[in-house]
Amino acid sequence: MLHGQSNAWAIDYDNAYNDNNLPADAQWVRTIGAMHVYNKPAIYPEAENTDWYLASGKAPDIRGGVQLVGNGMVGVLGLNIGLNLVASEDIPIAIINGAGGGGAISAYQKTTPYNLDDAYGRLQYRLEASGLKHNIKAFIWNQGESNADDTVIAYKSALNQLFADFNTDFSFEKFYIIQTPPGCAAKNGHQNVREAQRQFAAAHTEVKIMTRHGFPINPITADGNYFLSDGCHYHAHGYEVLADWISNLAQHDFYNGSKDYQAPQLVRVTKRSAKSISIEFTKPVTVQSDLKVGETIYSAKDNLFAITSKKNIKILEIQTDSESSKKIILQLDRPLKIGETLTYILDDNYTNTTTPYRGPWLVDAQTGVGVVGFTSTIK
Repeated sequence: MLHGQSNAWAIDYDNAYNDNNLPADAQWVRTIGAMHVYNKPAIYPEAENTDWYLASGKAPDIRGGVQLVGNGMVGVLGLNIGLNLVASEDIPIAIINGAGGGGAISAYQKTTPYNLDDAYGRLQYRLEASGLKHNIKAFIWNQGESNADDTVIAYKSALNQLFADFNTDFSFEKFYIIQTPPGCAAKNGHQNVREAQRQFAAAHTEVKIMTRHGFPINPITADGNYFLSDGCHYHAHGYEVLADWISNLAQHDFYNGSKDYQAPQLVRVTKRSAKSISIEFTKPVTVQSDLKVGETIYSAKDNLFAITSKKNIKILEIQTDSESSKKIILQLDRPLKIGETLTYILDDNYTNTTTPYRGPWLVDAQTGVGVVGFTSTIK
């Protein structure tokens, strides 16, 4: 089950997923009904459609407001999750994509049961018709870009309400939340949304958190960029990598896979000395090499961290702790003060630029999945 806004919707911007050139395994990926844009009243007859389809890698291309609904569509992300699991497990997979192509989290909240005029009701209607509403392996929530102005408390409260309604109306073994990355040109950045998502995941044992941080270089673009020119949505490469990570996590959780693809999470941030910080994670991590974007070389130490929500901090060195591969050490150019906080990933752009941030990152040393963004008091 896939839900959220445009990067869960996952339009085939590269026109790479035409039905006549899909792999043979695509016949085993199915869906029910139609994807439907979030902010429109029910579009008939598609909103009432409960037919089963071979899943299409297309999503309604809502640019220009022309195509708002699509029977059998699951998007590039949804189809690739299904294809990966069919290939690895040799079983049929149902992917139901209830994403709406945009909207703040408020647009996805429950109103009245089975209300076809809103996103929640349409999802509920399709899952009821599918017979699968109490047999969902994983519920994947991929949303947050439209909530950049929220406080941590506001977004977390809305997410908790949505999660409570999901738990009332559906049964699922795992809930995968995809942390919102930098991008989409939000003037206030998405650090509050990231922290709310991090806290939410930490509070629920059935929730696992994944990121969109750390995507490898895109082989089909001249500069390796996985973003489209809008700095918000992705070429097929980005959705394919995320689908690989999600399906690998599902293999671990449901099919005895040996490697856990959940993103490394913060354990604690501590003052190591007057001018150094130790950051401990749940898994071994590494720091990606500097990344050249255009004619500029960007480093993790100069772009990824902020003290007390300010980037006017100089990090002299960033390195893995020699005594623990789960710890990163930051060496600063000034003494720390009591009560200061450390933010990993502040704002949406490289420091003092309008260029969307896309690396380098802190990543899982084994899987390459990016570390979960956070804001935490330095103890």
